[in-house]
Amino acid sequence: MRTGGFTLVEMLITMALLSSLILIGASALNFFLQRWDGQVGNFDRTLKNTREMVLVKDVLDALLPYMAYHDSEPGIYFEGNRNGFVAVSSDSLFGNGSYAVIRFSVRQNADRTFDLLYEESPMDEDVLRSTSQSLVFSEPLVLMSDLRNPRFEFFGWSSVRDKFGADGKPPLPAGWSSTYDGFETALSPLKTRLVFAGADGPYEILSLMSAEKGSLVSRYSGTRARRRGESGETLGFGEQCCAE
Repeated sequence: MRTGGFTLVEMLITMALLSSLILIGASALNFFLQRWDGQVGNFDRTLKNTREMVLVKDVLDALLPYMAYHDSEPGIYFEGNRNGFVAVSSDSLFGNGSYAVIRFSVRQNADRTFDLLYEESPMDEDVLRSTSQSLVFSEPLVLMSDLRNPRFEFFGWSSVRDKFGADGKPPLPAGWSSTYDGFETALSPLKTRLVFAGADGPYEILSLMSAEKGSLVSRYSGTRARRRGESGETLGFGEQCCAE
């Protein structure tokens, strides 16, 4: 009969049980830490994206009917198609509160999804006077990713005649269009929107054009800085917007 202590078999069984408990605890702790790091990382990315979207929304809400010259004729600096648009905002994301030429566009990825990009050319040193000026845009800022079937649309009139009526014809209501050229219409759109499909359904981002603020034809007479595109080429007005 045994009077005290443990046998070798009992010690081996106890060590095996303790080893199993330690292994289970370590695995559970590692799993928890991975989930925690992932959640913190997702929170940081969400916070950063939300901040950028709020800032860009302020820029969008400050879009205005800025007048510039195109082929020696004044007109509204706005051009858009289903892939994006270029316009002028009274609020700059990267400048010191100055006006800026801004460009929104979508870029297709290898998996057939799209990224929403934002670029701007602040008017800190020079102001936009003509579409013949070359512009230097900032590095593209990715606002949203994994978009499907994105398209930009513009709400307004196709001509001054449609807006006010002519030849005894009544004015026509404004409508949505997939293209808009301020120099052709002599008007700016009233609204712009981006429509796209997400994982849980369709979405829409809507922006209203700012109210007109008097004459915005540039009369700047200072030294004009020489500006070029990223690859060194001069950007014409059609090239400043987005590829069809």
